[in-house]
Amino acid sequence: MGVFDGKMAAISRDLIMRIQTFFGVPVVTLALIFPLFAAGSGSPGLNAAFTNAIAKLDHEASIDAEGRMLLADLIEKQYGTREEELKWGIAQKLSWGEITALAYIQATTGKSFSEMTQEDARRNFWSYAENAGMSCEKMARSLDGFLKLAEYERNSRIFDRLRASRRVRPLPDLGSGFGLFQEALDFRRIDSPRPTKIYDAPGELAKGGK
Repeated sequence: MGVFDGKMAAISRDLIMRIQTFFGVPVVTLALIFPLFAAGSGSPGLNAAFTNAIAKLDHEASIDAEGRMLLADLIEKQYGTREEELKWGIAQKLSWGEITALAYIQATTGKSFSEMTQEDARRNFWSYAENAGMSCEKMARSLDGFLKLAEYERNSRIFDRLRASRRVRPLPDLGSGFGLFQEALDFRRIDSPRPTKIYDAPGELAKGGK
């Protein structure tokens, strides 16, 4: 197993050097970035869904203050996060996607936001959760489900406001009077009787006259 790890490390170093030579990017920068792509490589689809959920949660919070309040309320309800933790995350200028990820990990490990931040969890939530023995698949699905819930709640509130601003007054109960009115409309559609033959000759016609 050690030989395999050594070969992989050598391949990684060689790849970094090749990228540096081609793009002119410092090795230190690549060394910091490369683990982010290497982590979770066994399930790139779930990793991408996890990253996408965090980005979309950040967008939800950026729409307005109501969106941030909604996310805070949902995080407290879904993950049992204390208000003090949320206030700490806001004071540290964490994004709401990051706060949600920390809330999920905290619900599993019991560690505080401060402790996880000191352990550099924000650098790579996926790798951090994996090293903590958590199921990254469950974490990705949980955040994706949380995102869908946040979008549903936001849309529901928008529709509620629209319904409240466009109130439809109920029509009066016409009762039997409506039936009579409808009958009158139906009768108007019936053509009035007209004579089939009209005599235009002046005077009266004599008996057997011409």
